[in-house]
Amino acid sequence: MKEKLIEAISNFSERERTILVAFLTFVMIFIFVTVWFFMSSAIDDRKDTIVEQEKMIQEMVSKKELFKKAKAEATKMQDSIDSSNVNLNSDISAVKESVGIPISSIKEIKPRKKGDINIERIELSLREVPLDQTLTFLYGLENKGRYVFVDSITIKKRFNKQNYDVSLVVAAMKKESANGE
Repeated sequence: MKEKLIEAISNFSERERTILVAFLTFVMIFIFVTVWFFMSSAIDDRKDTIVEQEKMIQEMVSKKELFKKAKAEATKMQDSIDSSNVNLNSDISAVKESVGIPISSIKEIKPRKKGDINIERIELSLREVPLDQTLTFLYGLENKGRYVFVDSITIKKRFNKQNYDVSLVVAAMKKESANGE
């Protein structure tokens, strides 16, 4: 087969051999350029993937720090709740006395449970109270550094347009004790 090919090429004229060499050179260059193009494209895709993955890693590292901070805060909050001996009725009474606000009704609501934490709730009604006194009362309830918070609130303006009727649910988080209290 090799001899037949050499014999066929030797029967070519000088012009045909030049054209054949040019054609073969063109085919080789074409194959080289095609392979180079596909390899270059594959390398660029890999570079882009690496850049994206490096960005994702950097984002994960920054999220790791945020996670550590959030976990520390959650642990601190859990420890505070665990050691909390909040008495919701006495807290409300203490704030009521310090602000001098009249409470028209107090009603205990069934506590909610989330995991091993009980959320005790009390519904309060305030009638015909000024807004500034109401805000001072709310601030006093929530600004004790303990886990007492206003769960919901409804404020309605009275007909005299000076005072308000306020209905709110105050809640406190407590860890459930081992004996189920």
